[in-house]
Amino acid sequence: MEKPNLEQIRHSTAHILAQAVQNLFKNVKLGIGPTIDNGFYYDFDLQHQITEEDLKKIESEMKRIIKEKQEFKKHDITKAQAIKLFEKQPYKLQLIEELDEITYYENGNFKDLCKGQHVKNTSELGFFKLLKISGAYWKGDAKNKQLQRIYGTAWESKEKLKEHLHMLEEAKKRDHTKLGRELGIYITNPAIGKGLPLFSPKGATIKRTLQRWIEDEEIKRGYQFTDTPILAKTDLYEISGHLSHYKDSMFILKNDENEELALRPMTCPYQFMIYKSEQRSYKDLPIKYAETSLLFRKELSGELHGLIRIWQFTLADGHLICRPDQIEKEFKGVLDLIEYILKTLGLKDYWYRFSKWDPKNKDKYIDNPKAWEESQKIMKEILDNNNLEYIETEDDAAFYGPKLDIQMKNVWGKEDTMFTVQIDFALPERFDMTYINEKSEKARPMVIHRSSIGCYERTIAMLIEHYAGKFPVWLSPVQVSIITVADRHREYANDLANELKQHNIRAEVDSSAESIGKKVRNNVKMKIPYLITIGDKELGNPSLAIRTRENKVIETSKEEFINKIKKEIEEKC
Repeated sequence: MEKPNLEQIRHSTAHILAQAVQNLFKNVKLGIGPTIDNGFYYDFDLQHQITEEDLKKIESEMKRIIKEKQEFKKHDITKAQAIKLFEKQPYKLQLIEELDEITYYENGNFKDLCKGQHVKNTSELGFFKLLKISGAYWKGDAKNKQLQRIYGTAWESKEKLKEHLHMLEEAKKRDHTKLGRELGIYITNPAIGKGLPLFSPKGATIKRTLQRWIEDEEIKRGYQFTDTPILAKTDLYEISGHLSHYKDSMFILKNDENEELALRPMTCPYQFMIYKSEQRSYKDLPIKYAETSLLFRKELSGELHGLIRIWQFTLADGHLICRPDQIEKEFKGVLDLIEYILKTLGLKDYWYRFSKWDPKNKDKYIDNPKAWEESQKIMKEILDNNNLEYIETEDDAAFYGPKLDIQMKNVWGKEDTMFTVQIDFALPERFDMTYINEKSEKARPMVIHRSSIGCYERTIAMLIEHYAGKFPVWLSPVQVSIITVADRHREYANDLANELKQHNIRAEVDSSAESIGKKVRNNVKMKIPYLITIGDKELGNPSLAIRTRENKVIETSKEEFINKIKKEIEEKC
């Protein structure tokens, strides 16, 4: 007999989950229950608030159902029959209205709208675990009711399930939302609101270190830095097209003159206005503008997550305004910069996605099929000419042009875009950007939108998870912790810390009243690269005993230690 695949196992287990919830609770209104990477979920509208304790009861009921060896039976029905069958299920009725061909699956006392595929009977299931509960708006729209979503995972064997659950336990240890708080990198506060994290001094140190590095590197590569407002009249976004294509993701307010203003979701319109402030020649191009930009995007509340999805963020933004004959060279230069940054940060598990438009989605994109085809052809040729491996997806482009996305997954397997490079055919025309060409005629430039390190907050989240908080020395918010044995050692420790700071080494002194053992344990827990303990033996001693994060002890002079750290900072290791 042919074994079921994971898709069938997970899809069938999602049905068993819904069946169990219906058996245990009254007046259950069913949402949807698709498979996802590594598992499945099902959405419910319930009078009862599901708890962690309820998950155990639901799991027990699922196991009881599975033992009954219920068969999965497919039925084809008319729309009228479906409406009658699901008359007490309002969310199913909404889905029925959107369907032309309708099928449902039946197992035991449970029926659900479904195309399939499923296992033959429930005896082929059983290796599953319910993981968590969250809120989710019906159809992902914040205007709709929020449902309760139960997540689970299911596998073809006990060993595979055990392996996956172990991976999840390891992920918890690396999760930036947990580690970020434990290491004092950032906090959130309900009085401030969701999606608005506060960086502590340690988190601000990491962000500042990255920002100074990126800005210096971009200046070396010919970028000119701008500094533009975070606020503008919506007239600006009317020109760019953001108001018609992006308004739902913008924060809009009014002033005392009843003018509409928007917190900027991107920097490009501002930099285009700087470009247009004077006439440009073909000899001036390319012009490469960069800015460390504070941006605002109104993500759905349910999508907000730690430092990865937030309402206010900082982007290493940039726009290259160039002649058509310069586009490939400049695009390649952007790729070189991004790959240098990824290599320096030690991030390796990423891939490229060529994101194209969907001509059927008229509301999402600027309607210019000829320009879309030409710009997508240009980007594909550039990618192929540079031997870049990539996947292609439709309906993921920016509204004004195709893009190359650099994708990564967090510790939970959730995919996000880290950096983006876009070819823009639309905005130079909308802003009437021109230059004088070799024939002394006006010509239209092309624009490459790009980010070198992406959103700083999201990148920091990925770095926390990648290094499990054990940052390389150059990024560590505290590089050396000096621990005193007694109060009489405090002055020497402070003098040593000040000397290290004079060499731009981030040092702090722990002279708290805790025992020496507890102080060492606390500093080890903070994953600081180097610990120095100062007692009577160290006073006036030209050499230092330094404990590394790997619990090795190094005996060295103060000068040699300073040179060692300075070299590690310079070489970014």
